[in-house]
Amino acid sequence: MKIINRSSSTKEIKWSNKDISIDNVFETVLRFKNLVLSQGTSAFDQINKELNTKSPKSYKVKKSEISKSDLLVSDKLKQSILNSAANIKNISENDKKGFIGRPVETTKGIKVWKEFRPIDSVGIYVPGGSAPLISSLLMQLIPATVAGCKNIIICTPPDKNGLVAPEILWIAKLYGVKNIYKVGGAQAIFAMAYGTTIIPKMNKIFGPGNSYVNEAKKLCSNDVAIDLPAGPSEVMIVTNDLDKVSIAAADALSQLEHDPNSRAFIISKNLVLLKKIKTEILKQMNNLARQNVLTQSIKNVLLIKSKSFKDSICLINECAPEHLILLDEDYSKYLVKINNAGSIFCGVLSPESFGDYSSGSNHVLPTNGQAKVHSGLSVGDFGKHISVQTASAEGFYNLKDTVIEMAKAETLDGHQHAVKIREDIASKKAMSRCYSEIRKTNETNIYINLNLDGSGNYNIQTGLNYLDHLLEQFSKHGSIDLNLTCLGDLEIDEHHTIEDIAIALGAAINNALGDRIGIARYASSEILVMDEVKSIVSIDLSSRRYLNFKCSKLRDYVGDFPTEMFEHFFISLINSIAMTCHIDTTGKNSHHLLEATFKTFARCLKSAVVIESTLSSSTKGIL
Repeated sequence: MKIINRSSSTKEIKWSNKDISIDNVFETVLRFKNLVLSQGTSAFDQINKELNTKSPKSYKVKKSEISKSDLLVSDKLKQSILNSAANIKNISENDKKGFIGRPVETTKGIKVWKEFRPIDSVGIYVPGGSAPLISSLLMQLIPATVAGCKNIIICTPPDKNGLVAPEILWIAKLYGVKNIYKVGGAQAIFAMAYGTTIIPKMNKIFGPGNSYVNEAKKLCSNDVAIDLPAGPSEVMIVTNDLDKVSIAAADALSQLEHDPNSRAFIISKNLVLLKKIKTEILKQMNNLARQNVLTQSIKNVLLIKSKSFKDSICLINECAPEHLILLDEDYSKYLVKINNAGSIFCGVLSPESFGDYSSGSNHVLPTNGQAKVHSGLSVGDFGKHISVQTASAEGFYNLKDTVIEMAKAETLDGHQHAVKIREDIASKKAMSRCYSEIRKTNETNIYINLNLDGSGNYNIQTGLNYLDHLLEQFSKHGSIDLNLTCLGDLEIDEHHTIEDIAIALGAAINNALGDRIGIARYASSEILVMDEVKSIVSIDLSSRRYLNFKCSKLRDYVGDFPTEMFEHFFISLINSIAMTCHIDTTGKNSHHLLEATFKTFARCLKSAVVIESTLSSSTKGIL
């Protein structure tokens, strides 16, 4: 441990531990890489022999081993894992919501957004050692599953008996991961990067590890994506409160016990406090189990007396620590000025241990100053964004001249031609009442292309077969061309899908109608019969939102459609179109009641949207 007094020394502080090295790590790891590439799976035995590690009989974990984990993991630990997992999943789900790109209209008629898509295949490395790092697995596996990665494998070194810890296997089973391999170290990284006879090649590799593992990830980073630069754990603790001496010492030791190369930085304006913390670290250290690690990592403690609050902020941002603990209750004054840190723990009741295990924040974080440019692991690391854009006829005309001029300036006439060749199509579309509606919420993604002046062509995929059928009838009987796709949270229930489709469809019709000048507007009562069912619908395409809905009693479900959502669909649709509508459907058969209503409504709407003149059909002068 070393105390640095900033008031009397201007010597530059070495924050990173890049000077800490293992003899011939690079050469050794490079040789392992060549062995794996040339020999594949058989290289594992040779590497294990060199490392004096016993090779398992089978490198892939058997189904029977996974099944046994249920019996070998205590109920109490299972519950703790589930509690932690729920918090991690909650954070990951919120991360994912942030990636739902709601369309931005950059130019009138031009919409741009981003779609989140999971990485197809990911390899997760879980370090071995004296204890199973179940938290490391949770921090990687849960964001991967939330992101939607379909092909997930796990590599982890077995114990001396050739077995993987049951806790690891139980978590893997919990999240449906079946492909687990008893391979650790650099060879595991190379196997996932390049593939062997038993381990498939992955698109991206995740997971912390020792110097060999990290060097391996660097070596193959040109050939496969990796999560982030990693190194030994580090913590920075900031306090000026003499009452926090024992807590500061405990927090430092909680990180130092990870690895002989782990580091702790303690900053205070009070030199006396720093000396007390140094003494307390030595005292508490004697009561901890990992003496073999601590006796080495204790050398990597820096206690720094800062000159001022401003100096403390500079030190924090200069170091960019993996973990930053602001112990004092006035942490907010620091928080607003910190630009560089992996994860921040605020106040006396937020131990870094919470972040390591159960609070929900991810503990896979950038080290060695990499927090200046990298964030901690999140669901975004398990996917990517695809940029998407659409253009209406109006949008095409609004943007085409700008693009043509830009292309002229760059002498790219092919770009100009690609715009000009579309002018006739845009002209025809401008004459029709078409509209593209995109509705993206936390529950649904909906895409609609609609032409009010169509001929009843459709392509509809809502995830609900009977709703598809009803909307097909709507398209055919309304002579509306309708392309509609919805990805909704049907795993929860049907409500959001049905409601949001009605809202989006109504918005598309409303926008396609434009200013509504010259439309028939009114449609006299349209009567349709289906066997014993009679449906009557009347419409006024004003901007006055009103629905009078009557329907005979329905059974709970027709196909996969919950009939409690029948009236609600029309409430949402009518409000979104901005219209008045009266519906009265009577009969006995639930299938007929729903289908007849959709058909009748569509036929009535078809009559109301007909353009009769260029004059407003409202005596009030406004629709």
